[in-house]
Amino acid sequence: MVALAGLMLMLLGLTVPQAAADPLRGAGPKTAAALHDEAVYVVQERADGTVYTAIYEPAAGVTPDELRASLRRQGIRGVQDAEPAARATANIGTLGCSPIVGTASALCGAKWSYGAYNDPQVYFLDHTSDSWPVSDAQVDWYQAPGIDAYYRWYTAGCPSGRHCVHTYSGSYGTDWYGQTSYTTSGGYFVDGSVVVRLNDQVTPNTYAARRSVACHEMGHALGLDHNGSTNSCMSVPEFPQHPSSQDFSVLNLLYPKPGT
Repeated sequence: MVALAGLMLMLLGLTVPQAAADPLRGAGPKTAAALHDEAVYVVQERADGTVYTAIYEPAAGVTPDELRASLRRQGIRGVQDAEPAARATANIGTLGCSPIVGTASALCGAKWSYGAYNDPQVYFLDHTSDSWPVSDAQVDWYQAPGIDAYYRWYTAGCPSGRHCVHTYSGSYGTDWYGQTSYTTSGGYFVDGSVVVRLNDQVTPNTYAARRSVACHEMGHALGLDHNGSTNSCMSVPEFPQHPSSQDFSVLNLLYPKPGT
């Protein structure tokens, strides 16, 4: 029995990632969420007071440090060495911001305004190729309480008085699966600035993988951060295809006004 217990401990030591290597993660609980958020962030403060942020999800076999080095070689400013301080001091597993439900959380300082509606109205304007099931992923996000997510082919344009997210696919190199970029002002997304990019070059050309990456980046565009549970498409770097109930709960708390 002693030998068996020793073997179990050794196996656990081999399979559980170690958080101690990243001092910024030490403040949070040692959960799966804290150990798997390997996204790379670009943050640029601008003279007009707005802040540009881009979130990159590293491709298989690419470490966060390798992705950071690649972005810097491309001349991209503001590549963060680790999660921004606001995330690192949040003391939660995913290192996101409130509201927090289980392993799900919101982006820090980035959400949609209500406009003239009781739920923010967000349209995903689809520029992608047929291999990306953006419309299927939108069906999932439309079920979320608190915010209304719609699909539209990009040639139809952005409806007046609504928020729109341009969603593109293309060959963006071999470093990352997907990227969501946005500009914020006073804690809110700036209209016209939120863009999703889905990488044809490295994302496996399967329905499951591409629906998962689309779902993930669209979740960021609605205001969600990563989720430490592999039951959610907001996890990194797994390929689940759907949001979780905890993702929906975060959106309901992030946008609490009674819906339309």
